[in-house]
Amino acid sequence: MKAAAWWCVHNDPCGICCVVVTYGLLCYADYVVVFVLLLPWLGLTANCYMLALSFLAISFLAMSSHSRTMLTDPGAVPFEFQPTNLMANEGGSLPMCSRCNGYKPLRAHHCSQCDRCIMKMDHHCPWVNNCVGANNQKHFVLFVGYTALLSGYAILLLVCRMISTASEIKPHGQGGRRSTTDPSNFLLLAFLFFEAVLFGLFTLAMFTEQVSSILADQTGIERLKHDYVPTKRSAMHNLSETFGKPFSLLWFLPTAVKFNGLTWLELVPLEPIDV
Repeated sequence: MKAAAWWCVHNDPCGICCVVVTYGLLCYADYVVVFVLLLPWLGLTANCYMLALSFLAISFLAMSSHSRTMLTDPGAVPFEFQPTNLMANEGGSLPMCSRCNGYKPLRAHHCSQCDRCIMKMDHHCPWVNNCVGANNQKHFVLFVGYTALLSGYAILLLVCRMISTASEIKPHGQGGRRSTTDPSNFLLLAFLFFEAVLFGLFTLAMFTEQVSSILADQTGIERLKHDYVPTKRSAMHNLSETFGKPFSLLWFLPTAVKFNGLTWLELVPLEPIDV
């Protein structure tokens, strides 16, 4: 299945707002960690550069994974696709979608927001303003995974900063000194902590759910509708269908999947699926 060169869901105001909020929060975290947390704490030192660059690298991977998820055709069944008689079900008829009037192969579901049938559709996510399907599930898994990692990293840095500056709030009689932290900076750090905890837990839950679905070879919609019985295949086989084959470092980068294990002939529907 060949994905479209350009894909963008532009008719969902909620999705567009969620995308703006997502990039805004990621950029906010980058700014606060580098300029409010690390530089005043460590100064222009090797440790500061190392921590800042590693944080920004993870943030870049999260943002690029998000953009690939958002702008990649999730697996929309082409309108111009002409099914053959071999793809007919046992009754001799072709499974067609009653909403978009197109061919509806096995494991495809119609998305009311995208107004298309999507191969292996897991769900429509407003945070990426797109469906998560056969062609972009890898990018979505990387996005939530790197965002969860970034959130954990931010929390770790905040905790270390708090421990290292604990002496600043000790009474003078105990050898401490007054805190020199700007109140406005404290509010920025407090919001960063709240953001990291909230979105860290959310993305970690999404990452766990996505990996579980991939290993079980059953999408979120299929679990709800009970319209597909997963085959018993190895975990590596199921992972390869999403991340590519063979295993390589490209699994961890938001690059196009060279092999997703899916072809039209392998997806011949055995029976019509209710829409």
